[in-house]
Formats: sequence, structure tokens, C-alpha cells
Amino acid sequence: MSRPRSDFRNRAEYGAYRAVRALAGSLGPRSLASLGAGVGRLFLATGSRRREILRFNLALAYPEKSEREREALGLEVARHFGRVALDTLRLQRVSPEEFLSSLEVRGEEHVYAAAERGRGSLLLTAHLGMWEVAGLAAGLLLPNDLLVVNRPLDNPLLERDVVAFRRRFGTEPLGKRNIIRAILQHLKGGHSVGFLVDQRVDPSVGVEVPFFGHPAWTHPIIARIVRKTMAPVVPVFSLWEGPGRYSMTCLDPIYPDTLSAEELGDVPMTSRFSSITEEAIRRRPEQWLWYHDRWRNIRLESQKSELES
Repeated sequence: MSRPRSDFRNRAEYGAYRAVRALAGSLGPRSLASLGAGVGRLFLATGSRRREILRFNLALAYPEKSEREREALGLEVARHFGRVALDTLRLQRVSPEEFLSSLEVRGEEHVYAAAERGRGSLLLTAHLGMWEVAGLAAGLLLPNDLLVVNRPLDNPLLERDVVAFRRRFGTEPLGKRNIIRAILQHLKGGHSVGFLVDQRVDPSVGVEVPFFGHPAWTHPIIARIVRKTMAPVVPVFSLWEGPGRYSMTCLDPIYPDTLSAEELGDVPMTSRFSSITEEAIRRRPEQWLWYHDRWRNIRLESQKSELES
């Protein structure tokens, strides 16, 4: 069990967050992007553990690339996430109208077609590009309400501000505990629920599916909800397209009533979602969260083998 957080720590973090948010809001998108890229490079240089994970992941996913090519890609990943971190804070200070003017939406007809089925819909996305944009855009553009499954922040002061920000754009965060009933009720009302599906889970709750050619433990919750509700699944990915510019692409829906019972199983469905996510990442690999320990079990086994050899 983690130790309780002190009120002093929460307030100190919150003060720092507000200061950085004010700075982000005062700079133009180009200046902020330049600053963010520098912050990302600094994190890569100083964050030894995350740097190790990033390098391992890239070597695992792209064995055909040279070490020099992977180092260059890793640097672009770092620069991207520095930009994203600051740009997300900037977005907290813009109006929904200003946000929409900076967004290019592709394939929105797929979201509307899924909604017309009357079973609600599940929006599948990943830690790719600016995933916060996907939730904000869907909350504004969907013809129904959007719930987003997320992990609440440890700092309640930060969580309060982030929840208020998302609600202003028509998105309701759910957290990750005791939410199945809320999800089912929301879908029954014809509304939508968003999921991030690309993070590692404990083997006790996940299934192994291929991801970049290697087994990865993944939660089958979407497959189980699909079987129970027959709600369509719409893959949605948002990218950072330049300072102050974003895109959201909605792909063809997956309609459960067109699939066999075998295709609706935990492993086949989760594998399909993983494949869709991988394809999106391969198109813009510098914008995926390679810092995440996605293949932790493989990485630890590799380290063990090296120590034993």
C-alpha cells in the first residue's frame, strides 16, 4: 500500500502546476513547442530509467533499424512528449471554439454511423499523438455524452482541475474502479465511452496478444463489454500536427453483430484492437509513448539472461 500523500506535497505540486500552466498560456504555440522540445530532450538526458525502457522498446519493436536510427527516433519521441506536456496545459486556457478551430477531423461520419445504431459506442484510442485531444474533440462533436475511463491523479488538487477542464469540453472522466455498472448504464442510454488500450496490465487480469511482433499483456475489458452490449467500437486517434494544430482520425467501426462468436472472444477481439493500435503507431512512431514499460516481462527476462551469461 502506498504511503498517504501530505497536504504540503499536494499544495506544492499544485502551485508548480499552476505556474507552468500560466507560462504555457502566455507563450505562443511556436515558442511553447520549442520550449517543450527542449524539456523533452532534458528529460531524456536525465531520466535514466525511462531512457532505458525507451531504448529497449524501440530495439524490440524495430530490430531492422540500426542503433543510430533508433537513437534518432528516441530523440524525436522525447521532443514530442515535451511539447505535448506543455501544449496540454495551454489547452486548459483556451475556449472550446478556439480549440475546434485548430483541429482537423477526418472520418467523423464513422462516429455518427456507430451512434445511430442506438447501442452506444466504444471509442478506442491509445497514448499516441495528443490523446487528450481525442477526448476533448469527441466530447464536443459527438451527438451523445462521452465518458472516459482514466486513472485519477494521485494529487486531488490536480485531479479537480483536470476534471473541470474535461467537463468544460463535454467529457466526463470515470476513473478505473467500480465503473462497469456506470459504463453499461451509459451505453444503454445510447452514449459513448472512451478507452485507452495500449498499456501493460498484470497477467492476473490480462490476456497476451501480439504487439509489434511480441506478446503483450493487455486488458480484455472492451471485448467483454462488446459481448455484453453489442456496442460498436470506433478507433479514434489524435496527432500533434505542428504548433497549435491537431488532427483526429476516426476509422471504420467494428460492428459486433457482423462477427462470429469465436471472433468476439477475449483474445481475438483484444488482438484485433492491438493490431489496429499498432498500425496507427507505425504511421507516426515518434508520437507513441515508448517510455511506457509495455513489455516489462520480456525486458526483465532479457536483463536476467544478460546477468547469467
